[in-house]
Amino acid sequence: MYTEDIYSKLRAWAEQGLFLLRELLPTMAPVARYQGWKHPELRTLADLLSASARTSESALLLVAHVQLWDAEILVRSVTEGSLKFCYLLQGRKDFEERHRQYAHDLYQIGLFKDHKKAVELLATVPDPDNRVWKPIRDRLLSDAELTSIGNAFGSTERRSLEGRWGFTGLIGELARSGDELTRGFTGFSHGYSMASHIHHADAIGTSMAIERDLRSTERRDAILLTHGARLISDTLSCFYLRLAVGYRFIQHDFEPVALAAEKIRKLQEAFDGVYQDWMSVEYPESQLAPETLP
Repeated sequence: MYTEDIYSKLRAWAEQGLFLLRELLPTMAPVARYQGWKHPELRTLADLLSASARTSESALLLVAHVQLWDAEILVRSVTEGSLKFCYLLQGRKDFEERHRQYAHDLYQIGLFKDHKKAVELLATVPDPDNRVWKPIRDRLLSDAELTSIGNAFGSTERRSLEGRWGFTGLIGELARSGDELTRGFTGFSHGYSMASHIHHADAIGTSMAIERDLRSTERRDAILLTHGARLISDTLSCFYLRLAVGYRFIQHDFEPVALAAEKIRKLQEAFDGVYQDWMSVEYPESQLAPETLP
């Protein structure tokens, strides 16, 4: 469907991004080896970092095959995981409380919600006691566990916690904090919103890809390259933020962070001109209205 030039460029850029990401992953080791973590804290952070890195690789592989809309959903997940990591490690005085909320409170609330969904599923099948449904029955909580979670987290508190740890809540908190490292994170909001349309298959999400493919070859190719470059750049930017916030929290020498930033910048130089080329195709100066004279 697309030209060989599009496939070769996006494949090359995505492979470079993937190789750089794998090259930089070991720089996260000082965060993982930090002696100040309690074991549950280390497990939580390791799980979150692993999930972000794994999904980053998957997103880049999709970009390499020009599956940009599917990659958009994965970059949305990477962005949210990075946000949560940055929020957890934003400051030492809040770390233990935020870790408890993320690793315990939200986990318990998640089990509570999973239980209700499992009950709904079992209620729709003719023989819920059949062996085939044991994996679902194993998700059910005991009456004591249900009561304990229900007493600990009322509906109002559940909504409050989930809102605080949702994308909008996290973005707002980090933006208001004045944190220099996460100040630019609000720039991810637009991409996150677009990915939400795709993820939920609403009318906007299902129509965007088709509309793009119906454009002229010149317009379509220009936006494909720009879109792919942005996805690769966002993935690497999220890695940089996780690295920088982690090093700041453990008070480690920032030289590896600076070197990582330089390598990411050099890779992004390959995208120089892509956005400008798209703008010149999509919004040629000859079609722009002249500026109003004073």
